[in-house]
Amino acid sequence: MNKISNMPGRLAEMIQQELHNVRLYRVLSRSAPNDRDRQTLEEFSDDCQDTADEFMRMYRKMTGYPFRPEPIPLKENGSYQHVLHERIREEIRLSKRYRHEYLNTGDNYSLRRTFFNAYHTALEHAVGIMELLH
Repeated sequence: MNKISNMPGRLAEMIQQELHNVRLYRVLSRSAPNDRDRQTLEEFSDDCQDTADEFMRMYRKMTGYPFRPEPIPLKENGSYQHVLHERIREEIRLSKRYRHEYLNTGDNYSLRRTFFNAYHTALEHAVGIMELLH
């Protein structure tokens, strides 16, 4: 059961994940085989930053304190194609998490909207990566 009382901790995890994705998509864009892929991955990085910023806004609203990110090591290794395949799985996993949060948040409209937007963005990324692979 989700409870608002432990929401700041969950938001902290999600912020860290999104900040990791910002870096990962930036690094991956440098390996892109063409301008279209590079631009798409840079847009994904920007999307992840927007999501992290929104989560940080919610975190501050709940705690009264700004979120202080921890250093983020990049986890993905392998070829460009391999990392893209892994990213599809990860974006789908994130979409499920954000959907779960959206459905279980209750009447907090701002938080629900934040999770819905994150859910939608993760799904867009998964589909966008599939397009890059074909």
